[in-house]
Amino acid sequence: MEQISCIFCKQQNNSVAICQDGYTGKRCHECQLIYISPRPTEQTVVNIYGHDDAQISAQAHIGGSLLKRLYARHTLTLIRRHLPKSKKAETPSLLEIGSGAGYFLDEARKKGFSSYAIELNPIQANFIKQNLHIPCENSLLSAASFGATRFDAIYHSDVISHFYDPVAAFNIMHEKLNANGLLVFETGNIAEINKDYFPAFTSFQYPDHLFFFSEHSIKLLLEKTGFELLAIHRYNILPQLKLLKWLHKPKQPSTSAQSTQTQKNSFIKNAIKNGYYLGSYCLRYKLGAWLPKSERPQTMIVMARKKD
Repeated sequence: MEQISCIFCKQQNNSVAICQDGYTGKRCHECQLIYISPRPTEQTVVNIYGHDDAQISAQAHIGGSLLKRLYARHTLTLIRRHLPKSKKAETPSLLEIGSGAGYFLDEARKKGFSSYAIELNPIQANFIKQNLHIPCENSLLSAASFGATRFDAIYHSDVISHFYDPVAAFNIMHEKLNANGLLVFETGNIAEINKDYFPAFTSFQYPDHLFFFSEHSIKLLLEKTGFELLAIHRYNILPQLKLLKWLHKPKQPSTSAQSTQTQKNSFIKNAIKNGYYLGSYCLRYKLGAWLPKSERPQTMIVMARKKD
């Protein structure tokens, strides 16, 4: 474990924003970044994914295909909108970092992209290669990833919080993009929400997550690594968080006399859970686009372009 400073301001901060599972998230009041300090070593973090010890298991990523594909179609529509006209008529190349089970890339391929994956979890990486037949590297992003290949777009979702060194990672993405290439990523806004909304989260997933960003700190990161911000699409996720938390309430042990009622309640709860997954797309990206956003939990889809 090592003490670190804010990656932007280079200042030590004593303001504690989050404490969970023995880890402390400190807040920088200059740039709004929240970061774990002291934090695990880089090898410890890599081992979390290599040994399937992350908060969300490989099998959980492989399950829920429909929901992930609906999310993918929404984001791919935005990516297509921002592609240069010359690329829309071709087969643009797209790299996803932290691809999970690869459903985003499978949907991208259907929409005319040439798909590539980086996934550290070996179970998911094998699923991507063997079941989806998408090129996948089971190693950290580096300048050597996929050799001399450059991409028209690079995408990652809920991955920026996992980067051990976000500035170095974004510099590599800049290098791996073609001229005017797109960088698109989705992340939460935890560093800028009112702390009264923190109880809405079932977990902050420490130590999987090392950083939490705000719009301000995202802009700093893009500017520092040679990207031009094109747009930030914001979606209020508070209703989704509340429903998810309700679904994950611990079950109470039941007596035999309560078994019939328990079975009924279980059936109803499973039906609601299935309804949650089917309706999650609308809650997140349709209703969420219109609900109030100031200081509330949101997911942000950030669109940026590589500057020459």
